[in-house]
Amino acid sequence: MYKTSFAFALPLLLLLWASPVRAQISISGKVTNSASGRAVRQASISINHKGVGTATNSQGLFTLIIPAGNIKDSLKISCVGYTTQYIAIANIKKGEEINVALTKSNTELKEVTIAYYDADKIIQKAISRIPENYINYRHILRGFYRMYTSTDSIPLQLSEAVFDVYNFGYGDTHSDLFRLVKARSEKNDHDFNTLEVGQRPNSIFEQDIINHLHACGFLNEAGLKRHQFTVNGVVDMKGYKAYEVEFKENYGVVEGTYRGKFYIDTKTYAFIYFDFGLSPEALSEVVPGTFIYRSLMRTGATEVGLQFDHTQVSYQEVGNKWVLSGVEGDDSLSVKNPQLKYDYKAQVKYNYQITAVDTTQQESFDSKIGRNDNINAYKSNGDEKFWKDYNIILSDYDAADIFKRIKAINKSK
Repeated sequence: MYKTSFAFALPLLLLLWASPVRAQISISGKVTNSASGRAVRQASISINHKGVGTATNSQGLFTLIIPAGNIKDSLKISCVGYTTQYIAIANIKKGEEINVALTKSNTELKEVTIAYYDADKIIQKAISRIPENYINYRHILRGFYRMYTSTDSIPLQLSEAVFDVYNFGYGDTHSDLFRLVKARSEKNDHDFNTLEVGQRPNSIFEQDIINHLHACGFLNEAGLKRHQFTVNGVVDMKGYKAYEVEFKENYGVVEGTYRGKFYIDTKTYAFIYFDFGLSPEALSEVVPGTFIYRSLMRTGATEVGLQFDHTQVSYQEVGNKWVLSGVEGDDSLSVKNPQLKYDYKAQVKYNYQITAVDTTQQESFDSKIGRNDNINAYKSNGDEKFWKDYNIILSDYDAADIFKRIKAINKSK
């Protein structure tokens, strides 16, 4: 059930990022639970099999810029635990918003036959098929991320960026390349003085688990030995029948271990979704390999502990190949510095969305930012129309106001 949405024309655009001054349409709307009417967050809104997309915020709201060349395609609305819906883009009328009511998926777990659902064999088969299941030739991913750190109602840092990742192909050993398009960042120097969180090109690369298995603490060679895996059965995962694989640390193994689930398509054996965090025994220190470890730019004399860790990584089909779709991080830090009188808990929220995939671009580009450089250091000048030409995830708050508040705090201290 939906109402068609607001669309306005801009001039012709063959590739989403080629030039933001040509023709596109922009659609907006809201995704809700059909039974409760409540907003559905992190629902994926994408052009089916084309790699152009975004996700809903905590209010279920979204806005998506669609290239003119995709007007005859379908809009795909999917979310974990819900039945996927499709809407013909050509049927979306000008001036109205899309209201999509998703229904809970009725696909139940099938009874597990242990001899058939051998977790180790399924995982090894999925790993061996990475080169054929994922885009195995050169392509560019256009990405957007937002990283917001706060304590209670006090903003500590907000960073946003639009960028391109040049990938030589899943399974290729060449290093990814990074090109920054636009970025902005403000940090509260009073309440977050010696600390900084952010992203480096390397940290962004490694969030693509499948393209960087060596950096995944539960799927690399050592991680597979440190964890135990169980297949719970077959479930509907965003419209695909998938093996639900649950994992946790082996008995007696503590450091750098994880707990969670991932999903493998039963037809192709492609990894399509990950939902995980550090195991309770490993949760305390900020250990190498974790999302927050890669995100801490500096700590100074401040003591930082990890109290909560949760990461979700999703993949999408573009044509008949899979590629990264998005990453969501949610962490809680304990921050202590007696000299500065810091003793509080900081929440770190991170959203990284692939907003377009270009499989036609063969030539690489120059990366003017070092692989381990802090992207925050390359911020652009931005106003309230900073992202008007780019697909992003709508924020759960007034981002412009947060930037102003942080500037005001720094100016008054």
